[in-house]
Order: sequence, then C-alpha cells, then structure tokens
Amino acid sequence: MRYGLGVAIPDDRNGTLAANMIGVALASALLVLMERRGVTELRHLLLPGFCAGLTTFSAVTAQALEPREGGLLFLAHNLIFSLMIVVIVLPLARRVIPVRS
Repeated sequence: MRYGLGVAIPDDRNGTLAANMIGVALASALLVLMERRGVTELRHLLLPGFCAGLTTFSAVTAQALEPREGGLLFLAHNLIFSLMIVVIVLPLARRVIPVRS
C-alpha cells in the first residue's frame, strides 16, 4: 500500500504526509473496532504491523533534518495533522461502530 501511495503521489513530502494521515486514521478506526468487537488477536498484526508499516515517521524525521526545505515546518505539519486526525476519527468511529452485545 505504501508503494502504491508512492506511485500515486511521487513527491516525497506529500506522499509521506498522505501515508501518515491515512495510517493514523486507519489505526484510530481499527483501535475502536477492536475495542468494540473484542478482536484482540489481530491487534499486533494490524496496529504496529500494518499501520506502522504504512506510516513513515522515520521518513518525517529524515526530511525534518533538511532545514532549507522547511524541515521543521514539515515535522510540525505531520504532528499537528496526525493529532487532528485522531481527534476527528476516534469520536466518529465510536459513533459509527456499535458495541458487540
């Protein structure tokens, strides 16, 4: 999936930002789904496995070290947008995904 994003968005910074936003949103929704449905067996595969593999915060760190290209601003964008996604997706997922009865 990360490779496909890299092909769809060839610009390194925009591709990294898109991958991080998608990965954080997906991880937030999956966290609520697993909490509500009791699917804990897949937690280690999906959250630190798939979602962490999709998000590339190591690339953010490497790109943040490039001060001429606005590295610290890029780092701030990633952190702020990631937190905003969590604040939006968690309550939305809690509203949409019902609790298993």
